Amino acid sequence: WENKVAVNTNFDDVDEFLEHIVKSTNMKCLTPTTALSGKCGFIAANLYARSIFGEDALANVSIEKQPNGKIGGYIRIRSKAQGIALSLGDRVTTQQRAPTK
Repeated sequence: WENKVAVNTNFDDVDEFLEHIVKSTNMKCLTPTTALSGKCGFIAANLYARSIFGEDALANVSIEKQPNGKIGGYIRIRSKAQGIALSLGDRVTTQQRAPTK
């Protein structure tokens, strides 16, 4: 199964947004930190999680900073089971806004 989630956030830094998604979904970033270093305005990273039921999920994060300053892109969540793909997609959708300070 695949669930494609459009990124609609008020974050303005791609690194901060990726870190927020990793923390809020309890996923691990498989992409080495050396590949994520630098300030280039876009990120492509792979995230991985395993549920307590042994289901695997892979998320491909592809985001870039738009000319208007907002972050745009997609997060594709893939898994063998439909439930984990849909629930992770819902979690990303609800958590992609920046926390209020």
